[in-house]
Formats: sequence, C-alpha cells, structure tokens
Amino acid sequence: MTTELMGPDLTVHCGTLGGTTSGGTTPNYNGKIEMVNNILEDVKKRKTVHYRQFGKFKKVNTITKSVINSLNAISVCSMVLTFTPVNSAVMLVAIAATSVSGITSAIHSSIDIEGKIHSHNTSYLQYTDLYRDVSARLLRNGMSTHDLDLLLSEMNARIGLIEDSSLPISF
Repeated sequence: MTTELMGPDLTVHCGTLGGTTSGGTTPNYNGKIEMVNNILEDVKKRKTVHYRQFGKFKKVNTITKSVINSLNAISVCSMVLTFTPVNSAVMLVAIAATSVSGITSAIHSSIDIEGKIHSHNTSYLQYTDLYRDVSARLLRNGMSTHDLDLLLSEMNARIGLIEDSSLPISF
C-alpha cells in the first residue's frame, strides 16, 4: 500500500513501513512528512526574501557607483577647465562635484553594501541548495520514519548554520 502526500510543490509517495497502523503507516510518519514540508515551505520563503534583498542591494550599489563615477568625471573635467581663463562658476562646479562624490563614497563604504550583497547572495544559494536536496530526497519512495528523523535533524542543522552566517531578514 502506498500513501500519497501533497507537499507545497511536490507529491511524496511513501511506502508502507513495519509497525503500521490500520491506515498503513506509523502514527508519526504523516506528521514527520508534514513537518518536513512545512520546513521546506519556510526555506522557500527565506530563499525568496534573500534573493529580493540581493537584487535590491545590487541595484542600489550599481546606482551609487554610477553616481560617484559621474561626479568624479564632472569634477575632473571642471578642474581641467579651471586652467583656462573662464569664470569662477567652473571652479564651484568642480568643488561641489568633488565634495558630493567624496561624501557619497564615504557613505557607500560605511554602509558596506557590497558585503550585504555577498551575504544575501550566499544565503540565497545555500537555501536553494537545501531546498533542492531535501525535495529530491522526499521524492524517493520508501523513506522510513528513521530516515525522516535523520532528514529533519540534518535540515535543522543546515538551517542553523545558514542563519548563523546570514543577515537577518523579515517576512
């Protein structure tokens, strides 16, 4: 007898086990499958949030660097023009562009956007790997309750390691 359980994105086919109830599975078996599927759903949410954060910080980083490079270009051009006989407005533009560029660079460095990009990308990739690995294992037929216990323990350990090294997120 085979029981089909529906997960968030998968159908799990579970074979019968020794010590079964009248329904063909051990009393905790369905609960363990449900727990694994709930954890998988949480992992899926976390990887999605980390991916969104990665994209957001990547966009902010690109825009900030573009602004800094543009201001530096304006500053250099304006400073070169100060050697020619022109009005003092060129000098003011050079000073303003240099000042804004320096302040923007300092803020960009202190916020460490590139570190946040790296952290969210790493967390996204780790959650994706966990999701793919556990989903593939669940699709195997004939997992025993002991196999599910081991899977749950491994999932919790891997999630703990990912959370220890990732930036906090909110759902």
